[in-house]
Amino acid sequence: MKIEKSVIIEIITIILAIKIFSFILAPLAWTVLKNQPADIIFLWNRWDAPHYIDIAKNGYTAVGEGRYFIVFLPLYPFLIRVVAFFIRNYEVSALLISNFASLFAGFYLYKLVKIDCSHLTALKSVFYFSIFPSSYFLIAGYTESLFLFLTIAGFYYARKGNWFTAGLMGMFGAATRITGLILIPALIYELFSQKSKSHSGYTRKNVKHALFICMTAFGFISYLVLNYAVFGDVFAFIAIQREHWFKHLAPPWEGLSGALWSIFWSEPAEKVLIGGAELVFGLFGLACIIYAVIRKLRPSYTIYMLLTWLVVASTSYWLSMPRYTLSMFPIFIVLAIIGDKRAELHYVMTIAFLLFFSFFLVLFTQGYWAF
Repeated sequence: MKIEKSVIIEIITIILAIKIFSFILAPLAWTVLKNQPADIIFLWNRWDAPHYIDIAKNGYTAVGEGRYFIVFLPLYPFLIRVVAFFIRNYEVSALLISNFASLFAGFYLYKLVKIDCSHLTALKSVFYFSIFPSSYFLIAGYTESLFLFLTIAGFYYARKGNWFTAGLMGMFGAATRITGLILIPALIYELFSQKSKSHSGYTRKNVKHALFICMTAFGFISYLVLNYAVFGDVFAFIAIQREHWFKHLAPPWEGLSGALWSIFWSEPAEKVLIGGAELVFGLFGLACIIYAVIRKLRPSYTIYMLLTWLVVASTSYWLSMPRYTLSMFPIFIVLAIIGDKRAELHYVMTIAFLLFFSFFLVLFTQGYWAF
């Protein structure tokens, strides 16, 4: 689907406007609150971002502090290393990859939504994508932008029947985040729902297309090979996730109870950021899934949202739910549909999202915990 020049300008304007706003707000907040000049690149190099930089610089290792970084998948740090080879700055490379990838993600989101909906609805989905309360991760040196670009592009090519490219995007997505594997069941369902409607039956070509989708698994398999090469154990990341990062698989209600416990028994700041925010975004994601079912959103989108939510919620405690909710991209289609139906809700969501986006962005760039 070719996008008209005027639409391209609209999409770029939406995405760049929030980025410019962010690059102005972050150093201003630092200068006022810290009473010292701001290093703009340093402001965005927070929490997990330095770990990706370390992997890009030094690779994976089985010794020292660096051994804990095996839980981070390899595609993003690999791309940082490639870009840094040309511009000689790892931190800037990470920011460039994230920001360009988010721009491509916005274009593909528009194209994907436009298949079924109006121009206005597709544009609103990009708007909500850009101002979502945790969308500052689309700027920082994190995997969110790259993963969303690959995932949304995978769905777009699947909708267009280009199954090889869809599988290729999925493969790169699964080398970026483990949740990329969720593309396999979602796109397999999409494949056979399309074939069912076209009455083509289950032919050899359908099997070939399904195998293309299953190429997605190679992205994760490459990560397992990496674990074996570094640690001699293909599942080394699971032990480190449990022992160092204190996370393991558990029913969703266990993480939910932990968030509730934090609200009632933690320190005031933790009540808001570790209890309240985790709870609100976790339930918000679930509410969007329920709405998608009721509204009869395309089933492959709903499957992707549901499985993503189950994966990120099925841990011993909920952590970074606001960030993980961002990766459930059909949420932005749901929000666009709601915003189309009720103009007042569109204004309420816009104000609320921008308010919390600004609040969390300032916390993050100041070095406070913000998911």
